[in-house]
Amino acid sequence: MINIPITKILFIDIETVGGCPDLESCERFSPKIAEQFHKYFDWFLKRFPEDEVLSPRTELKDFMFKKRAALVPEFAKIICVSMAFVLENGEIKKQTFSGDNEKDLLLQVRNLLDRCQKLDFYLCGHNLKNFDIPMLSKRMIINGILPSKILPDYNTKPWEVKAIDTKEVWQYGAYTSIGSLDLVCSTMDIQTPKDGEITGDKVHSAYWEEQKLNEISEYCEKDVDVLIQFIKKLKELE
Repeated sequence: MINIPITKILFIDIETVGGCPDLESCERFSPKIAEQFHKYFDWFLKRFPEDEVLSPRTELKDFMFKKRAALVPEFAKIICVSMAFVLENGEIKKQTFSGDNEKDLLLQVRNLLDRCQKLDFYLCGHNLKNFDIPMLSKRMIINGILPSKILPDYNTKPWEVKAIDTKEVWQYGAYTSIGSLDLVCSTMDIQTPKDGEITGDKVHSAYWEEQKLNEISEYCEKDVDVLIQFIKKLKELE
């Protein structure tokens, strides 16, 4: 089902937060970004209508900034990137980059991606094409970094894209179907990384309010472990 050798796959996951702790601090330290958030607030409302139910109207903008800014590259910040590959003997090699300085982090990530691109690796991640790749590419550009060639851009032809998106694999062409990583894990009897203290929706507060970068990194690495297990299971199909 997955014809690419597992030793030629770079498994990747990223963790993001809003670029500031809250909307008030964004207005103070990044006023131009805050102005754009206000302009695009209606888009956020249409994209995430459930948030109107979860928050008092007077606090809705700040609530949505804390909860949703991490999902949009223009308003986000990457704080952790975990990558792994499998050796010929089955050993798993992992490397995680995390920190408060996003530019330094992304430079290290690009260096590793460039090395893997020269070795003809494929990327593998869950919702990789719709989230991780555009997030990494845009945040690199915003930080003045030329994205790695392994990250497909507008000029990359479909047959040249070296990316395995496990969400696409699981949806099997039905793009309106559900396919969260947690659901895949439960269905395939893989221990989910989503049942710990830190989950995706708690990363923003864990980083800005609790300074739990180490715990976030561990959570990110667990997602990569799950990706490897999922691909291995697909390769074992008879």
